[in-house]
Amino acid sequence: MATTVPDSATPEIQTIYRQLEKGLGHELVNDDNVFALIDLAKHHGHQLLERELREWQAPCSTPDDRPRTIAPSGGFNKEHVRH
Repeated sequence: MATTVPDSATPEIQTIYRQLEKGLGHELVNDDNVFALIDLAKHHGHQLLERELREWQAPCSTPDDRPRTIAPSGGFNKEHVRH
């Protein structure tokens, strides 16, 4: 384990991280700090907290980041209308 904390670990991030270690402060996690918190959990070897933060972050991604599950089509009516 490294002895220095990641550059993204500002005093505010470290305070939130200490709360999360105690099972508190989940309401303080947001889009702006989640990646720094993931880095800090990884740095400290806290795999469970890292995984929870990654799971929290996943649904918060923008729609452009998500893989498409349905191939785009020309539209139902255009393909199925009788001519």
